[in-house]
Amino acid sequence: MDTVLQLKNKIIQRVLQIDDINLLKSIEYLFSTSNANLSKFLSFANDRLQNENSNESENSDDIDNYNDYIKEWVKNM
Repeated sequence: MDTVLQLKNKIIQRVLQIDDINLLKSIEYLFSTSNANLSKFLSFANDRLQNENSNESENSDDIDNYNDYIKEWVKNM
């Protein structure tokens, strides 16, 4: 299992790979919310992603719909 520092470094490395300014702004906005709201959103997103991964063989378009959902959710925050 990763330590807290290892997890933080993985997150930082992933963010550094992102070049899309709109996605970076969305992440910035998400991180500026309270820890409680961030936790709720990430729990919801994780549950949804796990469900989609289990159904991935049925329909790969669901991931695109998930990305659209996140973008809409962030816009409405």
